[in-house]
Amino acid sequence: MLHPVIKTSLRCKNVQYDLAFILDTSSSVGKENFEKIRQWVSNLVESFDVAPGKTRVAVVRYSDRPTIEFKLDRYRTMDEVKRAARNIVYRGGNTMTGEAISYTTKNIFTESAGARPLSRDTKRVAILLTDGRSQDYVLEPSREASKAGIRMFAVGIGEALKVELEEIAAEPKNAHLFQVADFNAIDTIRGRLRKSLCENVLCPNMKVRPDRFKPNTTSAGLEEVPGFDLMEYFNVNDILGTRDEPGQSSYVRLGTMPIVQQTEDVFGQGLPDEYAFVTTFKFRKTSRREDWYLWQIYDKYGIPQVSIRLDGENKAVEYNAVGVTKDAVRAVFKNDEVDNLFDRNWHKIGLSVQSKSVSLYLDCKLIKTLPIEEREDIDIQGKTVIGKRLYDSVPIDFDLQRMVIYCDSKQAELEACCDIPGGPCPKQVVTEAPPIALPTPTPTVVEQKSGKETVNCSCPAGQKGDIGPAGIEGAKGEKVI
Repeated sequence: MLHPVIKTSLRCKNVQYDLAFILDTSSSVGKENFEKIRQWVSNLVESFDVAPGKTRVAVVRYSDRPTIEFKLDRYRTMDEVKRAARNIVYRGGNTMTGEAISYTTKNIFTESAGARPLSRDTKRVAILLTDGRSQDYVLEPSREASKAGIRMFAVGIGEALKVELEEIAAEPKNAHLFQVADFNAIDTIRGRLRKSLCENVLCPNMKVRPDRFKPNTTSAGLEEVPGFDLMEYFNVNDILGTRDEPGQSSYVRLGTMPIVQQTEDVFGQGLPDEYAFVTTFKFRKTSRREDWYLWQIYDKYGIPQVSIRLDGENKAVEYNAVGVTKDAVRAVFKNDEVDNLFDRNWHKIGLSVQSKSVSLYLDCKLIKTLPIEEREDIDIQGKTVIGKRLYDSVPIDFDLQRMVIYCDSKQAELEACCDIPGGPCPKQVVTEAPPIALPTPTPTVVEQKSGKETVNCSCPAGQKGDIGPAGIEGAKGEKVI
């Protein structure tokens, strides 16, 4: 029996975007190629429900200076935007990309220009398209755009510099940077860009500690990343209460009640195609021998959609999902290193789920990468559960410190293990600087000849001399009454 599945391709129809196109109209583009850009913008707009209460669209074109083609509140329907896109003016000139980004931040994404206040429902997105090297700096304007809540997509054509595109594009770069050889190939990325735009809506921003990721990585120091804090969505800290032990983060003890939520309340638009599941937990005495699901999503018929299974008897970690061409996609991790997981110490599991593979990280070390087949999207009409036994769904007794899903599969590799007592945690070693040797000044000839008046004598102190003779007796003092 086949069950309905929500497809990724439809998700952009349910989003609320304030969307701005920033288009390079410099001389290197040329009129013929710019016609292809006009058509490309018109086609991409079809991915959205354009309406004042849904997605609003603006266009900024730039060469020597940026110019607003139309603001976010100018057009109210998709047909109006498509018609306007096909009539965007081409000017020619230089390529001042940084100025165009700053201009868009200050003049498009403002309420006076038709932008809505930032909220969980309304997102600000800009798609910049360029064909060459910028003649000004783009990094700082891109950072300012990010601070203003704008998620930047960078599309490079031909000789556009990848390093500049990386400075413009939001994190993760692989989802926000696109590059093609020439204008004839621009339409080949429309589907991938649409998919990234749609999946971007799947993931809210999640707060993380600045030391959560390894130093000297692209995520080091970040305080927000796209993802889901499952402990927050399930409200387990408030319901079960936290426990504290010296030298580690607080945790909750599960097993007294089912931890279940409606999937649409957690993953309102589904899961991204690629993601990272990361959790820090500890087995209890009985749970390390159980066969249970650490995390599972099942549909309204009770059929599992995706799950992470811990097989205590066989000491294995298993990833399962619904396949497109077969009933189940399965990856089983079992070796001596995985055996170590099943003790009663704190451990961190990281699963990097990519389109064709799944990688297991245990305590921040890569254990193995296994191939998988194509997976189906999840059905959000079911439920999501944490910690249930395989054969009867009884809650499992274990301690849980943290459980998150990142919308960038690479985050499993970038996580540090500072939240595990005794875990591999990169620390900054600060050593005391050696004392600075001060040079001993040498007296000048004049100072040396000046006898008792010498004030700059720098001779080292000699040995302590003998005690001198007693001094002369002083005068008799007056008697005080």
